[in-house]
Amino acid sequence: MKQRFDVRSQLGFARFGRIKLGERSYKTPNLMVPINKTILNSIEKDETLNYFNFIPNKDNFNQLIGYEIQDPLGIFSEKEMKEKNEKKEAIETKKTEDTKEKEAVFSETKQLWGIPRISKFTSEDQANMHQKLYILTDNYPNTSETRYQSYELAATSTRLRMYEDLLLKKYPDDQFILEFTFKEDPKILEYIIEWILRNQDHLFGIRIRNIFANLMQSKRILQWIIELKRKLPSNLLWIAGGKIFPQNYALALYMGFDIIDTRFIFQMGMKGLYISPESTKWLRELSYPLCSCKHCQQLISYLNNMKKETPQVKSLVLNHNFYSAIGELWRGKQSIADHTIRSYIERKIHSSPLAVAFLRTIDTQYAKEINLRFPIMNSHPVMCIGSESYTRPEIINFINRVKNDITPAKKYKMVVILPCSAKKPYSQSRSHQKFIKTIRKAAGKIYNDIHQVIITSPTGVIPRELEKVFPAAHYDIPVTGEWDAYEIRSTAECLANWLKKYEFEKNSPLTVIAHLTGGYRKACEIAELFLSRDNKYKNKFNFTYSISQTDDFGASSYDGLNNLESEISENLKSISQDNTPSNNSKDYNKITKDEIIIKATLDYQFGNGAGELIINNGAIIIKGKRPQYNEIYTYDGAGKLLVGRLYVNTGLIKLAPRGAELLIPLGKHQISINEENLQGTTVFRPILKEIDPSVHPGDEMIVVNKNGKYLGVGELVQAPPDANLATSGMICKLRKKIKQHRKKV
Repeated sequence: MKQRFDVRSQLGFARFGRIKLGERSYKTPNLMVPINKTILNSIEKDETLNYFNFIPNKDNFNQLIGYEIQDPLGIFSEKEMKEKNEKKEAIETKKTEDTKEKEAVFSETKQLWGIPRISKFTSEDQANMHQKLYILTDNYPNTSETRYQSYELAATSTRLRMYEDLLLKKYPDDQFILEFTFKEDPKILEYIIEWILRNQDHLFGIRIRNIFANLMQSKRILQWIIELKRKLPSNLLWIAGGKIFPQNYALALYMGFDIIDTRFIFQMGMKGLYISPESTKWLRELSYPLCSCKHCQQLISYLNNMKKETPQVKSLVLNHNFYSAIGELWRGKQSIADHTIRSYIERKIHSSPLAVAFLRTIDTQYAKEINLRFPIMNSHPVMCIGSESYTRPEIINFINRVKNDITPAKKYKMVVILPCSAKKPYSQSRSHQKFIKTIRKAAGKIYNDIHQVIITSPTGVIPRELEKVFPAAHYDIPVTGEWDAYEIRSTAECLANWLKKYEFEKNSPLTVIAHLTGGYRKACEIAELFLSRDNKYKNKFNFTYSISQTDDFGASSYDGLNNLESEISENLKSISQDNTPSNNSKDYNKITKDEIIIKATLDYQFGNGAGELIINNGAIIIKGKRPQYNEIYTYDGAGKLLVGRLYVNTGLIKLAPRGAELLIPLGKHQISINEENLQGTTVFRPILKEIDPSVHPGDEMIVVNKNGKYLGVGELVQAPPDANLATSGMICKLRKKIKQHRKKV
């Protein structure tokens, strides 16, 4: 059985996975811990330091990945290997019985070894191959100057050809991890990608050295990562090696690295570099330790008047650095589990201008790549704490869905634009309860013919029927009353695009009452300006502002509500009472409130037209058996049919089998397999035939067979680009599957 890495869930490029090595399994994200070669050789210079003090207990260590990396062919480091072997033999002769006993315990904690030399690759190694990770190292001079670029390319191609000719062909059934160093020359990347694709059957993963060593090269770094993500199989294990500090662990996880190598922080600890999740300082520069772990508590007595780090101090620093790295990994993993890794990164990067530039480059140049991999169905809080939050994937995905897939459910007589509120959903806030009461009082029987639209930053436009959908009901922003230029313009663009979707009377403009102040009003005025410059919509709207710029009262104040009521009443007098239905088969002026919510939610999730397929014969929302959801029913000749459940925490719908079957004609959110029937409840990559390219991880997916027949409905595990590139692994986990009757033999 070969090594295997499976992706279990995805959040952008970040992902949870499982490494299977024979009988052992490891969860990712994870850390790689150097066993003895790099660290032990340094420690041997000082006999008072004991490396075994740095190894956590066996139970905890089994959760991590221990390793030793050497050149498996012995081609590039024969002299170094010879010196190390001679040194090792000399040390062996001087070992005491106590040291041998400790090493025996230490050897039990070793889990994953590299191949020392190809000449030492014995039959026993071959038998245990699938329980170990073998890394094809990148071991040639590290030169980054322009004049050496041609040499670096030649050295890379020579090394990879040797691996291909001498190792991969000799052991065709085994798998390795390819290591390479981040370089500026794009030709090196092209060659590496070609080599990996040619030998992907022999590769289990990739290890990139120094990819986060210098964030000043953020554009080049991201070019490497995105190009590799676009072209390599998605089920390759990604390892970040070389120079990487805990401050950048969250960025590494966000960009899809599954394992982080801790060798560098061990090396720096031996030199006296104190590492924390926020910063790095030389120990001699510290007056106080930056954490309260047991090792740092012991450091306090050494910090005053310390001129040189003693072995005891180095031991404490190494322990602190190691557990600091573990803590940062755990925080990153928890943020992925909570779906809040973006918020976690935004909190961390403000201590580093380079990290801020790195994140902004992702959002501006590679937004499409990462946004497609972020789930639409979610329920976590979206904390918008800075300008980077304007372009976070959840926000951009929502804006695009409203812009492209949502349309007003019917022909409205009037549109009222309202400000947002701190409490979500808006209709549960005091201010919006006042707005609703005032509009209902002024409109009377035609209350349902007035469409309420909320504008806000950074989500743009939120129709009342979508106010409970993620992230409209889950975002939070610091409220100061001041809007910056980006907020005003982006909200204005969203509002202008939304207003263009309404149906208009032939000779009568649509009345738009803006009950807004401050930045909200500025955004609305700019939207009005955009529409006035568009010849198609130049005379289609009649904007009225219920609060003038000279008024000093708010929208929800007594005076503000009186102004809103009077504006609605006066404008309704001049509006035609024509109730002519639209040209569609359904009379949209008689559509119910439940049907409006169902239509908008389905269109948001599955694309424009999905809601019409469900509500065509009428639909209703009924309180569910559990408080977590409400049930959606439609009608046919036999009575009510359950089509889905509307979940309270997300505001989104999970389909029932009947609902999934009704949506098949839409042709969206579908996975087709190349078999007649599906065995089990999971769609794996080998049987995947086709997948809708517009879906996101976590989306509701309708599974059909090769003939287009419905098989089941479930949840997407990987985004379409990654699913298509994968060679194995899960694609979709079914929740409801049609029963298949076994044939009698």
